[in-house]
Amino acid sequence: MELEFYNKTGGYNPYELNWDETITFPSTKSLSQYGNRLYNRYPARSIFLVPRATLNSKIKETEKINVLDPFMGSGTTAVEASLINSVIYGTEMDPFARLIAEVSLFRFSEEEIIDIKNVFLNIKEKWSRHSINKKLYPKLNNIEYWFDKQNFDELLRLKSFIYENITNEKHLKFFKVTFADCIKPSSKMERQSTKPYISSKFPKKVKPVFESFEYSFNAHIDALKQYNSSSKESQNKINWLGFDATNFNSVKEIIDLAITSPPYLNAFDYTQIIKIESAWVGTLENEDIPKLRNVQVGNEKRKDNEIDHFIEKLFEPYFQEILKQGENENKNYNKVAKTCLSYFNDIKNNLACVYDVLKKGGEYHMIIGDNIIKKIEIPTHKLIAEIAKEVGFDWFGYYKYAIKDHRTSIPRNDNGGKINYEFVLMLRK
Repeated sequence: MELEFYNKTGGYNPYELNWDETITFPSTKSLSQYGNRLYNRYPARSIFLVPRATLNSKIKETEKINVLDPFMGSGTTAVEASLINSVIYGTEMDPFARLIAEVSLFRFSEEEIIDIKNVFLNIKEKWSRHSINKKLYPKLNNIEYWFDKQNFDELLRLKSFIYENITNEKHLKFFKVTFADCIKPSSKMERQSTKPYISSKFPKKVKPVFESFEYSFNAHIDALKQYNSSSKESQNKINWLGFDATNFNSVKEIIDLAITSPPYLNAFDYTQIIKIESAWVGTLENEDIPKLRNVQVGNEKRKDNEIDHFIEKLFEPYFQEILKQGENENKNYNKVAKTCLSYFNDIKNNLACVYDVLKKGGEYHMIIGDNIIKKIEIPTHKLIAEIAKEVGFDWFGYYKYAIKDHRTSIPRNDNGGKINYEFVLMLRK
């Protein structure tokens, strides 16, 4: 009964929690995740129970609301908002993530499920005899390194068949995500690595291409079948407000509720993590990598951006501590400190954009973990709360939960480590 309760509601009402209360979630591996199971290896995917509980608590007040996720990623908030028929808005800098988020909202009728299964059976029967279209070769330097020749050729052959024979746009997007999900198992890359990596000490057993593709297809179609049965009415479209979470002002005061999980202060380089899969489906080419890094919040490429005076003053004590730690270790941590400073500057810009699009009384719920940077503890959630108040928000509540299902352990030579708790800041305009 407990798991059923969490599946349906998220398991708690955030508006009834005490200030700084710690809540406990069951393992999300035991819960139904609907469309969020699509491309489940997407990095740093946020826990779906937070938007589910928040939305289920808000929906009691109004029948339909406008929901924004400015760091959309693979669509966790969008999926949950669609289940209660809310209108969905978002921004996201990565085209591969946008593809996953869009497909996660697809609805297939029983007839369409039959059609898409027949498309799969046609692929299964004919793909191995199809000619390779070299124009569909992934445009990423040294991509052959990650595959043995047979699997590389078979992936290109399978891609050629899919791209040349599926004309229904909805079906094609679904099969692009399904295809992307079979890339890593059929490569030499380690499955649990946070970036493309081949172990020389423990070589991976590579899966055959179509075996991996068939497994991916079955998992994805099962997820969407479950998702279809979850709600009679739902929204299946994302209204994109742009690509940059720090610079969007296209609409004014239309959003009722924003829920997001921005990158951590010591964020992964998402572009690096998913570059192989993204290149295979055609959402990334060599020249796109520096462009994406330039707009990725938390990336060191943004360290020389102009910094707001309030942010400089707020972060100054931690900036100096990081520099001092560098002196203690005979290292120069100026770049690290400036990257952190830029991160909080980006968050301020994001908060200002969200503030503008929120209705009066609208809320912004932000999921964020604290960080250790070069052995210096940074109370990220408290700093962001101070920035939010400077922007004009009322910080009316927050709570935290332990992260149970770590996908990877990130020791980072004891400079960072795993983030054990995430905080949910509750802000109101």
